[in-house]
Amino acid sequence: MPPSAEVVDPSVARLLIKVRGELNAEIDNPKKWLVHGSVLFANGYYGESARALATAISIDREMPQATYIMATALWKLNKQEEAIIALEQALELIPDYDMGWRLLAEWRLDRGEVVQAETFARKAFELNSNRVGTRYILCQALMDSGQYSEAIKVIEQVTKLDKAPRWIYKLAGNCYRQLGENEKAEQALAKAGPPFKDWPDPMFKHIPKLIAGKSELTLYALHLFDTTGSQKAMPFLLRAFNINPEHLNLRVALSIAQQDAGQLGQSKKLLEDFQGEPSSTYWKQFASICIATDELDVAQEQIEKALALEPIDPNAHDIAAVIALEQNNPTKAVMHWEEAGKRYNEAERWAKAELSLAHALENGSTNTEILRALALAQLKTGHFLQAKITIQQLLKENPTDSVALDLEAMVPKE
Repeated sequence: MPPSAEVVDPSVARLLIKVRGELNAEIDNPKKWLVHGSVLFANGYYGESARALATAISIDREMPQATYIMATALWKLNKQEEAIIALEQALELIPDYDMGWRLLAEWRLDRGEVVQAETFARKAFELNSNRVGTRYILCQALMDSGQYSEAIKVIEQVTKLDKAPRWIYKLAGNCYRQLGENEKAEQALAKAGPPFKDWPDPMFKHIPKLIAGKSELTLYALHLFDTTGSQKAMPFLLRAFNINPEHLNLRVALSIAQQDAGQLGQSKKLLEDFQGEPSSTYWKQFASICIATDELDVAQEQIEKALALEPIDPNAHDIAAVIALEQNNPTKAVMHWEEAGKRYNEAERWAKAELSLAHALENGSTNTEILRALALAQLKTGHFLQAKITIQQLLKENPTDSVALDLEAMVPKE
């Protein structure tokens, strides 16, 4: 148990007391120790978790899940050598568990042990080559050891299908650059996103259900909302909201999830009931609900409050544009979409920029700068055919347009 009850979140304390009672009734049952260790792990008590899981293993040494979670708890405590030994012991029990070999490769890579990382990543890849996360770790190990030609072959097996997640394009861009293929590097980096930090792993599939702490559950619910979308996050958003209703970002995320589920009344009430200091995100979501319920005047008031707080927020301008168009004011809508597109371009959020700028042009924009910005966004997202059409339109209006000619030079040759 945690050393001091005074510092334990009450909801965590209640769960631990329940689990402790079940454990005391069957103190020699290793599965009960696994549950207890898992609850401790889920709520951030990694030292206590490692000790509880070690007790489970001392009763029954053939408990790969307990050994696996204990290894991860030790890693989180920065006891890296002990963690690696424990993970290797788990893999002796489950030698065909590819994600375990991937995790071992990832840890070795974090320690700068590139040769070992490559060995274990290859092992994971041989067991299952369909996991993009495994491919990512293998390619990172290959690149860290200077094997760029092999790494790019492994990457291109998925990028050529144009269905790869955005974060693998970051690796592709860096790899192409090291190989001197700068044009391909730019094209890949235009599609790139940040790497995904937490690869899905069935060994931990029960852990989220055991999170009870206010801050831990809130963070996990918001992480799930950001990475998997509102539908999968909804149960965790509801659980977190029940114990942390004053958290504004959590309230807004739950409101969005309920709106996505068609629960407009509940979604709106969540925001109406908030007693704290609103943020731009809060006002944007309030405006979004009011658009859905056809309360355009109210939506206009809310988005104006958001823009007053964040006047250069492109997402707020997108929402304002939708409201203006619904109010039969296309001129105002175009102004907001133009501003949104320019701000997205400045932030290199090319896909968002392309959409906003296209809306502006569809609704009557005749601004040459907007056409140029759209062409740039289309090039950066790899939509080369659309970019060529936009550039041709620019050159038709002015054959000597230097910006359009520079953009035309960026179009890959057939």
